Amino acid sequence: MAKLNMNNEIKKVEKRLEQSIHSNDKVLEEAAFHLLSSGGKRVRPAFVILSSQFGKEEGVSEDTYKVAVALELIHMATLVHDDVIDKSDKRRGRLTISKKWDQTTAIITGNFLLALGLQHLSEIKDQRVHEILSESIVDVCRGELFQFQDQFNSEQTITNYLRRINRKTALLIQLATEVGAITSQSDKETIRKLKMIGHYIGMSFQIVDDILDFTSTEKKLGKPVGSDLMNGHITLPVLLEMRDNASFKDMIAHLDRDSNKEEFEKCIDIIRNSNNIQVSKDISEKYLNKALNLIDELDDNQARNLFKKLIKKMGSRNV
Repeated sequence: MAKLNMNNEIKKVEKRLEQSIHSNDKVLEEAAFHLLSSGGKRVRPAFVILSSQFGKEEGVSEDTYKVAVALELIHMATLVHDDVIDKSDKRRGRLTISKKWDQTTAIITGNFLLALGLQHLSEIKDQRVHEILSESIVDVCRGELFQFQDQFNSEQTITNYLRRINRKTALLIQLATEVGAITSQSDKETIRKLKMIGHYIGMSFQIVDDILDFTSTEKKLGKPVGSDLMNGHITLPVLLEMRDNASFKDMIAHLDRDSNKEEFEKCIDIIRNSNNIQVSKDISEKYLNKALNLIDELDDNQARNLFKKLIKKMGSRNV
């Protein structure tokens, strides 16, 4: 097998993403490019490409690239819609599309990116890809809805939270690893293992993000510290603290979108200094270790080592 250069592979995906968002409507194109050029880790395309290295196909196939680009476009669409729902001003340190343009432009841009993703997928002949992705995109939409319905809901459970992040984040990474394997004609057991690896990575990845929302800085986050809580998203560190601390739970129960900044800052400070930051890290680490254990069961090749390096890097993002 030829040596895989992931930097080159991601550059190829980047180029295809830029080509994809060209439109006759200049505002739509500019808005889509505004988000694309704001950065992003491109972890989904990376996992598609890495997962494709455990099958019969040599190198990286055209179908693999199409899936890599499609999933990143779908991911971008969910970010735009999230920012509309949350009325967010910033994303990755830059103005959101709804803030730089307006809400209507943002919604149409999100729909445009989703449609482009589906267009890429329509060119793939393998029926399994279409069945898996169509079911999963419905689930991603349900995750969006459940997140909206659970805003400022202090009675939600940790189980609710885990189901929500599975649909909101883990599912797209699970799709990347599962469908990436399918595009290279991997056997059923390898596809199953890669699907589970993606699920575990996605769960760990989101929990780390939810921790960083409290422990990082505005400069690194590209948005204010505690933005999730201020938008009504009750994440794992908050749920754990609510379970242990009745007075804190009462504080959370009295928050709503109109609460003043000082009320939010009190809650954020409690979480920042709570032992439940470490408990959340431990839960994230358990998911990551499950993924690493399954990766060790895959064929021993360069992609396996690259896989392990990438997810270890993701799991240690200054938490």
